[in-house]
Amino acid sequence: MAGGNLSPRQKMINMMYLVLTALLALNVSKEILDSFVTVNNGLENTKLSLNDKMAVQYKTFADYAQENPTKYGAAYKEAQEVQRMGTELIAYIDSIKARVIVEAEKLPRDSVVLKDGRIISLEKVDKKDSNNEITNLMIGSEPAKPKEGPFTAVDLRKKLEEFREKVKALRPEDADLAAAMDRLFDMSDRKDAGGTMNTWESINFYHVPLAAGITIMSKIQADVRNAEGEVVKRMLDAVEGKSFKFNKLTAIVKPQSSYVTVGSKYMAEIFLGAYDDQNAPEVWICKAGARVDSTSKPPKIIGESEKLPMNGAKAILERTAGGAGLQQVSGIIKYKPVGGEEQIEAFYTEYEVAAPTLVVSPTKMNVFYRGVDNPVSISVSGYSDKLVAPSMTNGSLSRSGEGWIVKPGKESEANVSATVTNPDGSKKSMPPMKFRVKNVPNPTPYFGGKSVNDENIKKTELTAAAGVIAKMVDFDFDLKFEVVEFKVTMIVGGTPLEQMTKGPAVSGQMKEMFQKAKPGQKVYIEGIKARGPDGTVRNLGSLSFKVV
Repeated sequence: MAGGNLSPRQKMINMMYLVLTALLALNVSKEILDSFVTVNNGLENTKLSLNDKMAVQYKTFADYAQENPTKYGAAYKEAQEVQRMGTELIAYIDSIKARVIVEAEKLPRDSVVLKDGRIISLEKVDKKDSNNEITNLMIGSEPAKPKEGPFTAVDLRKKLEEFREKVKALRPEDADLAAAMDRLFDMSDRKDAGGTMNTWESINFYHVPLAAGITIMSKIQADVRNAEGEVVKRMLDAVEGKSFKFNKLTAIVKPQSSYVTVGSKYMAEIFLGAYDDQNAPEVWICKAGARVDSTSKPPKIIGESEKLPMNGAKAILERTAGGAGLQQVSGIIKYKPVGGEEQIEAFYTEYEVAAPTLVVSPTKMNVFYRGVDNPVSISVSGYSDKLVAPSMTNGSLSRSGEGWIVKPGKESEANVSATVTNPDGSKKSMPPMKFRVKNVPNPTPYFGGKSVNDENIKKTELTAAAGVIAKMVDFDFDLKFEVVEFKVTMIVGGTPLEQMTKGPAVSGQMKEMFQKAKPGQKVYIEGIKARGPDGTVRNLGSLSFKVV
């Protein structure tokens, strides 16, 4: 219709058009009304089905919360809040339905609201085509400005919007849920059948037949139940994590250590592992120099990788132990659940490789020598070196490369023991091993290349001798002894001659004596003393030779 200044005749035509339109709108056929009854009955049955489904869902949630309140308790409280909001909103809409039917049929409320709380079926309502009651109660006389107050369309809209926002707030990180709620409860203005922009309230409840209005409200109730079921399902899924389908269970024993010593504890985690033998994953491990980037989403291998062969749904890892020490294995598992997207998980494990060794303990030869560094290797079967802390009595222990250095004290015995750290972090003391402590044996004196095992010496060897030296014979330690003094005794012309000197070298007087030696004459090297690496002075005895 045109706007602006109109003639009285044009105004009369426009008024008649409006009246005609209104009369046509009021002339709703019986077939259309019967269709609304059919749709409403279907929506009511849907509501009952959804209500039964929700009851099962809430009971499942309640059972989980009772069995495991730590895991499910907080989420179940939120689910109860959703249940409360949904139930109150459904009841509120039923109250509006009851008020509209009571007003239209002029019946007492007890005749409209049944004992189980349900509203009587539309089939029993006579004034299905009446639009006055729903318009007056919910909108008022001005569709552009719907009236406000309890049980009005404005109040219903506010409650629906409040329900929508509370549902979204329960899962703030769930963008899909928020979008679904916005679509389901879209209260924005829109064009009516005539192409005119109108409010949500007026489009749904202004001058619509009672049967249509009741059906619209039943549809809104079904939407509320659907929203309620969707958010509660997502709450439960969020607690349980992503759902995977498995058809096999197997017992898994994961020991903290597969090697146990006498007196220690064998500890292991025993649990059920689930897998799908008809949907095998892919298992990839890092090659040398590669690593797993766990900060990546999803995790990925940086560098070269190797795909492991599968035995059903189980990957087979075989690796040659090339060297002793701690070995590491890392990689990723790719798994695609049925109907879902591929999932990638990182894994990491380590194992200890020990070199095969034969240990022989000569119990009668367990000796430490004073004054020298005694190198020893200390280990405990089943434990890596970093888990072994040795100690000793009557002496000190210090690290030296891959082994230890023992420096015994003055006592005649020393005990070496160790404390090991178990996989669970507990400590265990190992029984000590006893060692005898001895002084380093005396060295053997040599003069002119001759020792105590020699009886004769040539005069040329005698006169060429530079002095006395002390050597360790058949002794594994590389020790140096320094001769500090000795004396030479000879009988020349029936007169004994003696000369003493400090240090290892032959003195000038001794050389003069050697020049006077004759074949068959005896030469005595006596009072030989030497200082060891520990500073002590040893008496090495005497040497005697016959000049030939």
